[in-house]
Amino acid sequence: MENSEANNSPAMKLLNSVDFTKEGLVSMVKSKDVLTDVEYEALILAYSKVGIDKDRLELDNNPVSSATSEVMKDHKAPANANEIKKKLLNNEYPQVRGYVVSSFKSIFGTSSSDCNELVKMLKEEKNDYVIKCGIKTLANEMKEPAVAEFIFSQVGNKHPAIRTQCAYAIGNSWTEGVKGAKEAVLKLMNDKDPDVQKAMYGSCGKLHDPTLVPEIVKALNDPAKVDLHSECVKSLYAMWYDYPFHKQTNKEAYDATLAYFKKTPRTDKDPAWNSVGELATQAESNYAQWRSKATYFKPEEYVAVMSDIAKDINANWLARKAAIKVIKKIGKPSDLEAVKKAIESNSNDSKKDLVIRD
Repeated sequence: MENSEANNSPAMKLLNSVDFTKEGLVSMVKSKDVLTDVEYEALILAYSKVGIDKDRLELDNNPVSSATSEVMKDHKAPANANEIKKKLLNNEYPQVRGYVVSSFKSIFGTSSSDCNELVKMLKEEKNDYVIKCGIKTLANEMKEPAVAEFIFSQVGNKHPAIRTQCAYAIGNSWTEGVKGAKEAVLKLMNDKDPDVQKAMYGSCGKLHDPTLVPEIVKALNDPAKVDLHSECVKSLYAMWYDYPFHKQTNKEAYDATLAYFKKTPRTDKDPAWNSVGELATQAESNYAQWRSKATYFKPEEYVAVMSDIAKDINANWLARKAAIKVIKKIGKPSDLEAVKKAIESNSNDSKKDLVIRD
């Protein structure tokens, strides 16, 4: 990292000459139209004064971003802004290195050589915050072997926030077809940390790998994993419904979704209320073409399952309400009227007004 001489640089001296507030940071800038090199570097170095949340590996609330946004409304970065950022990749403060790594795409682009340059730096990095920033920055580049190797190497990192970031990077449509992705998914699905599991189950559907469906079904059939069910169904939808793109089709994932919604007895948590209403939304420009390919999808079959959920007084009322919205979207008017009539006539239904309210 940079030696102590950095603390005596013109940019650091400028930074230390003002209060660490939004107003103070804005007051550093005296130039018009284009920032000077020193002003620009001082704004980046301001991150050195920001704390890092050790659990989330995120920066604490700070005035730097808002001050920078205000300054950049009427200023441009200096011509050699990228060179200044590259120099700061070696800064002694991880907050500064993390900022620069996070802006790496705008500096280097996404070529193989650029990715390799960042990976080379990250392999030597010891700070967890900077490593997490690197994984997030490179998440869409895992088809580059060096990037994939680096991110897979962090799947076993001791910090759960880093493993969570790995889950989001691996469960990414840009990672589809990358060798080793499924093995990493299975490991993260079984991680000891619930947030890591949630991230992996919720994002793995973007890989569009049908061999992952049985693993998702295992979780849906496990009462101990009920808190993961909405994430599981989210991934199933990504495989067979794929809103808003409507490009993917997968009968096994569709059947697994229906099986989950059919499962009884229903409870306030099962099915997860926020997993029910996906088909209430369509991307009209893509939907017709998807329907022509998704021959497994039978609207009347789906509506029948949604009707069962809507009428089930044991199900969460928000799940029931979501089911009604789906019926309204893909069913016939008579389907909707039949469900509403059944709910209204059920004297044991204490939530009927909430469920059928438009």
